[in-house]
Amino acid sequence: MQKLLNRKVVYSLIAVMVAAAAGMMIPGRISVTLTPSLDKRVFFLSEASRETRIAQGDYVMFMLSTPYIGNGKPLRTIKRVGCAAGDVLSVKWEKHYYCNGMYMGQAKDRSKKGEPVEAFRFSGKVPDGALFVVGDSPDSYDSRYFGFLRKEDVIKIAHPVF
Repeated sequence: MQKLLNRKVVYSLIAVMVAAAAGMMIPGRISVTLTPSLDKRVFFLSEASRETRIAQGDYVMFMLSTPYIGNGKPLRTIKRVGCAAGDVLSVKWEKHYYCNGMYMGQAKDRSKKGEPVEAFRFSGKVPDGALFVVGDSPDSYDSRYFGFLRKEDVIKIAHPVF
């Protein structure tokens, strides 16, 4: 029994050392999102540049500052691109959002805290250099409220791990 216990301790120490070494080798390359905004929780991050092609379905990281979240303190945020430059964004029945005819979600009248929120209104081709980003939760604060994200404001591309 004692040998089994010692093996578990040794294996646990090895696992901690491997995890620490990996963390030192890839700092800033992993992001964990704790909010229910997205169905995915762990992301591997890669650099974004002006040349990076960003398409519908990609995940992007950017800085978000809004009085609705964290008292306006800028936060690193990850959202999924619902509609990219050149795609057709349409808003039907006032608050139902579609990209190229595919339903993305509905805007709400009030935040989770009960504060009134304004819905972004736009129908047409998404302009060059613009992205319409969305979350998976109906409570996600995303482009349905703050409008287009500028591609130049993307700081990382987020690749879902799980």
